[in-house]
This record gives sequence, structure tokens and C-alpha cells, in this order.
Amino acid sequence: MPFISECLEIAPTCEERMLGREGLPLLGEAGVFLTGLSTIREHYLIRRNRPEFHILMVSHDEGGALLTDGGVQPIPAGALVFLPAAVPGGLRLVGEAWHTSWILLDDVPRWQHLHRLGHRIWQGEEGEQLYHLLSLMQGEGIRSPLQPQLLSLLLALLERTLQGEVRGTPELRLQALFRRVEARLDEPWSVALLADQMACSVPHLHRLCQQVFGMGPMAWLTGLRMNKARQLLLYTNWPLAELAARVGYSDGANFANRFRRLTGQTPGAFRRLGRKPFAREVQTL
Repeated sequence: MPFISECLEIAPTCEERMLGREGLPLLGEAGVFLTGLSTIREHYLIRRNRPEFHILMVSHDEGGALLTDGGVQPIPAGALVFLPAAVPGGLRLVGEAWHTSWILLDDVPRWQHLHRLGHRIWQGEEGEQLYHLLSLMQGEGIRSPLQPQLLSLLLALLERTLQGEVRGTPELRLQALFRRVEARLDEPWSVALLADQMACSVPHLHRLCQQVFGMGPMAWLTGLRMNKARQLLLYTNWPLAELAARVGYSDGANFANRFRRLTGQTPGAFRRLGRKPFAREVQTL
């Protein structure tokens, strides 16, 4: 049942440190809209009937409550909290202060399997790990060449944090497969090999990818390769041939043509126009 009225009320005394895709485009490419560390005081009330984002929150102490159509649920210290997109839900300060870490995930195919979670509160050791990783990402800042590696760690930690809640579903196994693929983009992946990794037929893999990602497996793989290529163009000085090999293209010209078709820019133009002025060679990406 939706709330009678929606609201976003945050007292001026609340302190929030945020890092999002506007400052760090890598987050947006991974389906992460915004991350933050908050100290909440005096007044905090959020009610949304159709939120645009999934919310994963770590509650570092008592002081907050989850609002659902089932009522008000106190959130204990050390708990992880999940609020799905497109479902009425909210959060409220019920104590004097509340310290939280949080991540807003876009409602995109990458996170589609999270809809089945519903509103949830559970205890897990990953909460402190998420806090320390978000703190490190904020401490490094948007100019750090370490951000691509930190983002990879964040995505791996998100998968581990949430996988127990949707364990065993085909959607989760497909997401886990492409996380492995994303870490090994230089390998010669094929539809047959991906289907073998999923222990399913090629037609079933196509159907599952269309259901989860809205596209076929090779189209999704190409998107992963191009996203990684953008990161490497912005954050390294690698020659084009080496960069192409790192994302699975043995022919630099073939990679450049594919990149131009998908982005509207040549790799060189993308690097010149979009790279950070501080980018320098990093040998360990």
C-alpha cells in the first residue's frame, strides 16, 4: 500500500559525505548512482512510493527505522538494510543520532535480480567492509587512478553481500558468471563457452540474458569490454594495441572500429576529450 504522502526531510545538522556518478563516471557505468557516509541528527524522514533506486544501507548503531506498508521496523546496530526500487518504503530517525553507510543502485538490468529481495534487515560481516571501502573511495577522491580497482572491489563485495539473499536463482548465477567474465575480458569468450559455464543450452542462455539484461550475451559482453576500455583510456597511458588486448581484441584496428561505432568517437578522441589531466601510467590495473 502506498504512503498517503511522500517526503524527503533532512535536518541541516545531518552530515553527509557523498561520491556519485557525476563526479566519478565509473560508478554510473557499473549501475551505481550514489554512495555516502552519513551522520544523522535531529530529524530525518524519507517516504517514497516508487523510488527510482535500490538502497543498500549499513546501520552502524541503533537510531533508525525502516518504514514499509507493514509498519515501522527498528534497525539494530550492525544491520544491513535493503529497500528495493519501485516499492513503497522509507527510513526514519528514531534516536538521537544515527550513523550509516549507503549505496544507491540504479534500477537497471545489472541489478534486476534484487527486486525479489523485498524490504529486508539482516546481520552480516560485510557491513563494516562496505564502510571501510566506501571511506577509502572517498578518501582517494575522484582524481585517484586507484578508483577502477576500488570499484571492482565494491562490485565484488556487493555481490557477496547480497548473493545469500537470492542464492541459487538463475539470475544470480548469470550475474556471477559475468562478474567472472568482467575480471577476465582478455580471454576469447564465445556464446558456447558462456553457455557451458552456465551449464545450459545456447538458446536458454540467450533467453536468460534477454530477461536479465535486455540483450543477448555477446552484446552484453561487448558492453563490458567497452566500459573497461573507457576506464583504461581515461586512467592509463597504455598504447592502443595493449589496451585493446586487455579487453579482448587481438586487432587494435578492429577494437577502434567497434569503439567508434558504439560511442561515436575514436579511442584517441575519447582519451583527449575525456581523460583526467592527472592521469598517469598505472601498470597494475
